[in-house]
Amino acid sequence: MLRLRTITAIPVSVPLRKPVKMAGSTLVAADNVIVRVEDETGAVGWGESASAPMMNGETQPGMIAAIRHMAERLTGAEVTSVEAIPELIHPTIHFNPGAKAAVEIALLDLVGQRTARPLHDLLGGKLRDRAPALVFIAGGTLDEEVAEARRLVAEGVVALKVKIGILGVEADLARCRAIRAAAGAGIRISADANMGLSRDEALAFCARAADTGIDFVEQPVAEEDLETMADCARASGVPIGADEGFHSIEQIRRHHARGAAAGGSLKTIKLGGALAVMQAGRLMHSLGMHVNLAGKTAETAIASAAIAHLAVALPQVDWDTSMTAPYLAADIVADPVTIRSGHIVPPDGPGLGVRVDGALLARFIA
Repeated sequence: MLRLRTITAIPVSVPLRKPVKMAGSTLVAADNVIVRVEDETGAVGWGESASAPMMNGETQPGMIAAIRHMAERLTGAEVTSVEAIPELIHPTIHFNPGAKAAVEIALLDLVGQRTARPLHDLLGGKLRDRAPALVFIAGGTLDEEVAEARRLVAEGVVALKVKIGILGVEADLARCRAIRAAAGAGIRISADANMGLSRDEALAFCARAADTGIDFVEQPVAEEDLETMADCARASGVPIGADEGFHSIEQIRRHHARGAAAGGSLKTIKLGGALAVMQAGRLMHSLGMHVNLAGKTAETAIASAAIAHLAVALPQVDWDTSMTAPYLAADIVADPVTIRSGHIVPPDGPGLGVRVDGALLARFIA
């Protein structure tokens, strides 16, 4: 199909429009790695992963080193099919799912460019034209968050996520209740603790979560604490979802078997690429689990385009899709991926369907 000539890792730091506060950290910039691959014909593909040391253990310098290590082993290799890409990538280095995801997405983009096929077609085909977008509410005073919720709903947003785990259980319950009242019925609202609650706090929050009007609670406690996750599920009147707890097919099965999660968040940087996300999404659909598809806060339009294509190819995304490029103050592509009428539509064109602007990329190289 094609032979690889070069694989280049490019560190970038792109500022956010405003800080995003979550349990354990406040993000002000996207410190990511962009991957550029070129084949023997001069065709180019692009990939990206965000640094996420608290989610997958990977930092920006670590991903750069891992991708350079992979490049030494992949340069000159032949990509024979889409299905063969994971078999080509995974033996080059152990773990490093974010670095692998960036390389895989770049290879998929390159295959799409060479075959004139959009990424969703390479992933198995488009099942819907658009997917509901989930937008964060994180930071500011309660009045500011309520005003933000009203503004987003007025703009057509159909799903909101409230970041909790910083201000205490009572304050978080009050925030969720106020944001539900501001958003009104028919808007899906979730509360994401990012593992920021103790066992007692998680049980207290989940026991009263239904009273606030939210629809589900995401990752209340540490990823390995399936016992408390299951206890929260029993105590809660709304479903419990996992995020940091889903790094593999085996972990998804384990959460399901233990009753520790009714659904969860799928990310390329946790599972090692878009093809693994498709496998996990098909499994969760077969198990009757809810699916949220998410990018890491925050990613440029490269990774967000991959999310948009996945969102229309997965069997279902009934817990919505978090595409995070809109949180950036700027982007590195000529045609940013946007949210329209509360929904995400993948870009047209082959591969990812986005065009990296060399001047913009150079502006944000770290």
